[in-house]
Amino acid sequence: MSVFSLYSEEAHQVVTRRTFVRTVAGTCVSSVLPGLAIAQRSGRSDHYATGTEAGVTTTSLQASEAALWALDQGGNAADAYITAALTQTVSEPGLTSIGGAFGMNYFDAGSRETTAIAGLLGPAAAEPYDFERDSPITQSGRAMPVPGFIAGVFEAHRQLGKLSWKQLFEPAIGHAIDGCRIIPEIIAAAQRKGIKDPASRAVWNRTGHFVTADEPLIQTELGAVLKAVAQHGPDAFYTGDFARHYVERAQADGGRITREDLANWKRLIRHRKLEPRGNYRGYQVVSAPLLVYAMHLNEALDLRGSGSAATSPDSTFKQLRIMEEVFLSTKSLTAENEHEFVDPAHAKQRADFVLNSPRREFTLDAIFNTCFLVVRDRDGNCAWGTHSINSPSSFGAGIMVDGVYTSYAINREHVHGDGATAAGITTSYALFKDGTPRLV
Repeated sequence: MSVFSLYSEEAHQVVTRRTFVRTVAGTCVSSVLPGLAIAQRSGRSDHYATGTEAGVTTTSLQASEAALWALDQGGNAADAYITAALTQTVSEPGLTSIGGAFGMNYFDAGSRETTAIAGLLGPAAAEPYDFERDSPITQSGRAMPVPGFIAGVFEAHRQLGKLSWKQLFEPAIGHAIDGCRIIPEIIAAAQRKGIKDPASRAVWNRTGHFVTADEPLIQTELGAVLKAVAQHGPDAFYTGDFARHYVERAQADGGRITREDLANWKRLIRHRKLEPRGNYRGYQVVSAPLLVYAMHLNEALDLRGSGSAATSPDSTFKQLRIMEEVFLSTKSLTAENEHEFVDPAHAKQRADFVLNSPRREFTLDAIFNTCFLVVRDRDGNCAWGTHSINSPSSFGAGIMVDGVYTSYAINREHVHGDGATAAGITTSYALFKDGTPRLV
């Protein structure tokens, strides 16, 4: 996970990237892979980079370089974010995918408005989704949804982008066709979960053995799909050869999805304005309600005073109890009581129970395969968010179509609702002060 700090001192903008090891306190319910694994392996807790105009932080070196390239081409924060996100589908295969979902938050420095644009997973019209997340059906063609990633990218570019559509895809296509090195943690996960069918096994074993971290992973088929979308737009994905192959693969495994379902891709797009809420140490929070609640619990339980989680058992214990409370609150959160969870008073009222009540069972399988990225451009615009294959585990069900890992629906709400795998929880946040993002 990365923390991106922005502040102004005599008009000098400073950007900080901090690899997550000892700073769990501020983001206790956020996903921490692969950033945590990389940081632990490197043996360091913090890495800083400063700049005078713009900055980028992502979970992938290739994606960070792609975002900077987009800025150098004259793009804005939205262009850089989209370019990096597309690159992450190549450099972090299985964690994210154009067969999954897309999301981006955007602060416009001119209007001082913050918006969220998303491309959600969509349903097959003929599928009742009468199964739950632990059903074996989720690992079959019946659970293959309409992917929303390309739809979200299209809308984000249409509303906010400056570069041409084709430019956004250039780094991703290059890395897919020429190959790029994959971190060991993703390779290990791929060996366990990413080679369910012959298509995926062929990608990872292209050279006659399973790819290692010292050699590039070549993804020719994925590169061809990206190239087609770059040249012909979203319809190449939703109505062309890929759509035909996607539907054939799903139906061969019991799926009820049709080409008409994919052709109706624009219904997957969501766009809404965001308003800062709550009050965390004088900052307002832009995030999902339960993450706002988590921030308030951090303050109510004086997590800062407990010291570093690396050396303080008390700090670690508090963080675990906060995570427990937040994840269990997904069962009680409703549209009617959401205002309570974003009120600091609610956290203060619950603090003693959260810390001292008997332990309760809860699961963390809703996250852990999410890719982060944050971009600030020279004009002060800021784009941030997370995206993933949008299933509870990386690599989805391990099904691959034309080099693209597919997501899977966990239940009816997953593809008919807001796309969340856990209600009220997201994997990104921003702290605002005086109407401006200061920490993302």
